[in-house]
Amino acid sequence: MITLLVRLYPRRFRAAYGDEVAAVYQELTADAGPVERLREAGGIAAHAVRLRLGLGSVQGPGRLCALAAPLVLAVSAAEAVRRLAETARYAITMRAEGRPPMFFPTDMVLAAACAALVAAAVVALSGRWTAGRLWAAAAQSGYAVTVATSGHNLAYTAGAVGTSALTVAVLLACPPDEHPEPRLRLLAAGAGAATAIPLAALALDLLPVTTDYGLWPFLVLALTAGLLALHRGRPVPALAASALASVPFFDAAFGWHSPVGPAFAPGLLLLTVTGAALCLAARTLLPGRARSSRPGR
Repeated sequence: MITLLVRLYPRRFRAAYGDEVAAVYQELTADAGPVERLREAGGIAAHAVRLRLGLGSVQGPGRLCALAAPLVLAVSAAEAVRRLAETARYAITMRAEGRPPMFFPTDMVLAAACAALVAAAVVALSGRWTAGRLWAAAAQSGYAVTVATSGHNLAYTAGAVGTSALTVAVLLACPPDEHPEPRLRLLAAGAGAATAIPLAALALDLLPVTTDYGLWPFLVLALTAGLLALHRGRPVPALAASALASVPFFDAAFGWHSPVGPAFAPGLLLLTVTGAALCLAARTLLPGRARSSRPGR
């Protein structure tokens, strides 16, 4: 089995570390049972696939995901706070009119998924990164599955499922041995709070204006990108990370409700620019001839 697993690694890594990987596997599983052998084999396979996809901790795409993941998690939680605030406003309005609020089972599942996502973000950004990150990915996946099966119109379903898939992909693609430094977690938490509080207040009619929140999240993320670039000295990766985090807010900012027509053009343009920034960031972050990291256990 170990021979097949080692073949999953990229050629250069296999030539440099293949024998070492095989020896470590044989040592760890010499007296192990089938479950332990399967766990070790799964760990090696996962590490090999990560390196194949460029998602190792010293590879460009992996480093970009590690930088973007805290921001993506924070603003996804902010959007979840907004949804919870809208649900609360509906319940308050119904009770004020003397009528009980009517919630379908899917509404309750969506609210539970949003609450779980917010809790996961708090856990991850307060220091327990791995547990919070995986918890958030599970909550976001549950939200996407519920939306996809609850009979919403095609445009709403595509937007919700697409942004959820992006969030889950970034969180899971983040290298497991890369934990964000405290300053990055603090910056992400600040961006999430600066986005969530005004959006929740607007949803609850606590502000003296009635409007869509529009470009406010993009302004917060632009400032976050500036601070991140100043801290790290590399503007392109910071811009790409913030661009990834901005995707959940395309709908409110650009009226992305129809698959065709002028309202779709700004969102499509921003997606194109985001993709170009991501490619530039990956090239900027990718070491020229650096070797891949050793497999972690």
